[in-house]
Amino acid sequence: MPGIEQATAPRKPTIRRRWRRLLGWTALVLDHLKPVRVSLLVLAVAVMVAVGVDQAAELFLIALWTDPSVARYLALLLCSALAGLAMWHAARQAYRLRYPRWPALQDERAAFLRDWLPRLLGASVPLLVCLGYVLALAKLPHGPCGITEHCAQRSWRALGLLAESAFFIVFFTTRRRLWSALSRRMPRLAAPHARPRDERRVWRVRDLGSFAVIMYVVVVTLNVLATVLIAFMPELLDGMGPLAILLLSATFLCYSGGLLCMIGDRRGVPLLSLLLLLSASLHWLHLNDNHQVRQYPGMSTHERPAMQPRDSRPNFDAYADAWIQDRCASHAPCPVILVSAEGGGIRGAAWTAQVLSRLTAITQQGQPATGEPLFARYLFGASGVSGGSLGLAVYVSALAQAHPLDTSALEPRAQRMLSHDFLAPTLANTFFVDFTQRWLPGAWLDDRARALTRAWESAARKEGMPAFEQAFSGLYEGAQVTPSLPALFLNSTTVAEGKRFIQHPFQPMATPQRQPWTAGLDGSSWLDPRVPLSEVVLNSARFTYVSPAGTLEAHLANPPVPDRVQLVDGGYFENSGTTTLLELMHLLRSKARQHGVSMRFIVIHISNDPLMSDFIEQHDASHPLPFYSAACPAVPGAMPAHVRGEATAPLDALLDTRSARGDYARVQLLNALRPDAADPSNGDMLWHFRLCPGNYPIPMGWTISTPVFTEMSDQLNRYPLNAMGNALKSQLAPL
Repeated sequence: MPGIEQATAPRKPTIRRRWRRLLGWTALVLDHLKPVRVSLLVLAVAVMVAVGVDQAAELFLIALWTDPSVARYLALLLCSALAGLAMWHAARQAYRLRYPRWPALQDERAAFLRDWLPRLLGASVPLLVCLGYVLALAKLPHGPCGITEHCAQRSWRALGLLAESAFFIVFFTTRRRLWSALSRRMPRLAAPHARPRDERRVWRVRDLGSFAVIMYVVVVTLNVLATVLIAFMPELLDGMGPLAILLLSATFLCYSGGLLCMIGDRRGVPLLSLLLLLSASLHWLHLNDNHQVRQYPGMSTHERPAMQPRDSRPNFDAYADAWIQDRCASHAPCPVILVSAEGGGIRGAAWTAQVLSRLTAITQQGQPATGEPLFARYLFGASGVSGGSLGLAVYVSALAQAHPLDTSALEPRAQRMLSHDFLAPTLANTFFVDFTQRWLPGAWLDDRARALTRAWESAARKEGMPAFEQAFSGLYEGAQVTPSLPALFLNSTTVAEGKRFIQHPFQPMATPQRQPWTAGLDGSSWLDPRVPLSEVVLNSARFTYVSPAGTLEAHLANPPVPDRVQLVDGGYFENSGTTTLLELMHLLRSKARQHGVSMRFIVIHISNDPLMSDFIEQHDASHPLPFYSAACPAVPGAMPAHVRGEATAPLDALLDTRSARGDYARVQLLNALRPDAADPSNGDMLWHFRLCPGNYPIPMGWTISTPVFTEMSDQLNRYPLNAMGNALKSQLAPL
């Protein structure tokens, strides 16, 4: 109909024009985002970490709530200000440059973007830190107040970040007027342009002005100096705070990265893409692998090891024989304590050290103060994974100090040692040293794993525990004659084989006649006898991406096959440590038969996953087994969905089998214990020390706060420790 055609015909061009206008504005905005893509990428990653990573929540809580240090809070504000100023200034300079590929950047319609986007980028940094803090508080089950005494005292700290963000906005929008007023009083000062859009566009970076060029030179120089300092002394950053380190690295990354983008974009060269391609190629060809496992204290992670010396480590059979002869002469059956400590980062380390220190102190009450601690005397060995390995190493290093040993000081010493900030040096190496190494052919610099071990060694040294930087086997010198320390078996995982890699202080235990490790590799066949304790712990705790996979080369006269393995966290295979403990139990039972003695195993399993179910509940009730495990309150909320999409289902299955293998290993250990129906006190027993969901979130990273130790101590006090200590003393005391 003619009327309808006349009514509808004019609408088509209007719709087309709207779509063209929308597409045009979209392209215009996207072009304006390209010069500042480094800052936008940094902010995007920061948002994802703050929102989706539970370990990051603890960093915000430490920095803005639980940390009593005013100096570290001021350092956080300073680093936040530096990162904000770097994003703002780098974006402003990027928009002053002319880019042949993006003529739209000169479009007057988007002048407000060039004015306001740098300002918003700069002001968003303290706001993002404040957002992370608010999200961390929201994850607390009972709110922030009432858990610690710091709620009212430190609630103003978040306001400081908000004030900083507001100050940035005021400064960015009024600084030109202030400078104009100052230039009128001081004629030597050049009057600034009224608006950023009115500034002259230039073709080269050096034409941006003397101030901008000097700033770039200063920042790049400071970036190089910071990288050198962190490469040689990362432990100096212990105490600065992980968030401050992240903000400082963002400062240099946005400023230096923005400069590289400007140089490449000006010439039409995809410089960032080429650098990423270079890094990927070097990584793929293994031309810049600086992740060697340190075989002796003087070795670096970027050099190949020298030939190993003669093996001077003790023999396990001689150690076990001497231990049985010394401990089991007056007992029938002979009590043997075995410990398995699960992985879980600093959470596992702190809980393991706290449980063992408390048990040692309780069983020593009423005993001679100058004697060997009763619990430690009958503790034959322990199997650890990841953070559990660190906790075991802290406990054994404390026991190795000069006697008489004050058992009441074990727990405070372990807490002080583990309270150090191990994450800040690791992050600093990651974003400065390791980041630089990724673009260099050849291995020149120590990696972030070495920064972590140096932080452990420094913290242990301050607490009078030098064993961390000394040879692992050195703790057991003379052990074949008089064993004085429990044997540590720390589990790692090999990459290519997917097998357990069991590290211990003895000569290789696997022989053609005996293979103690089922589908496992004896670490002593690859490791140098001089390997430091800190490196052995690291091999067990090479947590995903935080610590890189380590390349271990066996330089022996008769090298094993293969002579090179790659190690990752022991939790990849099985996170409980009970598989190795069960095999150690089989070895001891064989030894007991040779000596004609009977053994009664007292197994202490230390888990730290608040959501883990209690495996003791799965034991057959018809076989009376003395055990103890704390009951955790039910966690409210809906059960997670068990159905995954077809794209993520295979990956989820690969990851979840890790936890399932741990459940299977625990039940196998439980079933291997032999209860005595007639007299349960003469049979094997199991004590499960578990963490429950509490009033304060317990992190799994490499930094911890005082409220976490308080929460752990409160949970440990729920166990009948005095009754347990008396029971152990009655079973362990000589007849």
